[in-house]
Amino acid sequence: MKFSKIEPRQFECVKTTARPFGCMELWAGNERAHRSLELVGLESDVIALPSGADTGGDLSAVFSCSDNIARVVLADCVGHGYTASGVARHVHHLLHKFQDIRDTAGLLAALNDAFTLSNETSDGSLRLTTVVTGTFDATTGEFNFAYAAHPRMLHWRERGKCFEELGEGLEGFPLGYITRETYNQQSVKLNEGDMILAFSDGATEVRSPVGEQLTFRGILELAGKTLDALPRPIVLHDFSEALLDGVQRYHGIGSDLEDDVTLLTLRRAA
Repeated sequence: MKFSKIEPRQFECVKTTARPFGCMELWAGNERAHRSLELVGLESDVIALPSGADTGGDLSAVFSCSDNIARVVLADCVGHGYTASGVARHVHHLLHKFQDIRDTAGLLAALNDAFTLSNETSDGSLRLTTVVTGTFDATTGEFNFAYAAHPRMLHWRERGKCFEELGEGLEGFPLGYITRETYNQQSVKLNEGDMILAFSDGATEVRSPVGEQLTFRGILELAGKTLDALPRPIVLHDFSEALLDGVQRYHGIGSDLEDDVTLLTLRRAA
């Protein structure tokens, strides 16, 4: 068999493009709920308690994305009740519009610009929303996250058996304050059994019967005590219920919370 000679100039450079990043919503809501979801490499649990209504201003959303990536979002719209619920629905709509943006900080920037511009065309008062969002890469174990003026998440290190603040130094205005805001992001490696706890400010600003706020330090200590009191192995569903119960007990048994409270917990699976 004869082979013809191929001159080098006959080879053409073929351009390749990366596979587009895409996300699919697994669950989202701003109503009273308690949902557990299995994500790629992660267990997740969301418990939400709106204040004085069936729905509120806390929006939580969980996405499954391409390249073995999971995304979570927790947004807290100012206020509660009917008005805040409408803002949460608007944020949910924008999340779908920009859900395929891979970059975590870039997602916040896109959400902020669209949200702020919609504020300018609205007849209502200025609406502000804090957001924390993160993506988990099951291939590398990296959890990438960014804040828009949202309370800091807690990171449970299984090896050290302790909670610590996550993302110290990250700043950013809430959605709706100013356009073209840029957001910074950080990442942390999650080992087997490590947990991430995100929460709305209703958990830190809850007041005791004598008027003292629980504060960030208080929720950190309460989360640690709650985890220590549970039987092993820890079930995330039980942890969420026990922690929310602890927040309610701090406020006072039989007394309704003054603001919406949402707890979103993630744990790296074996």
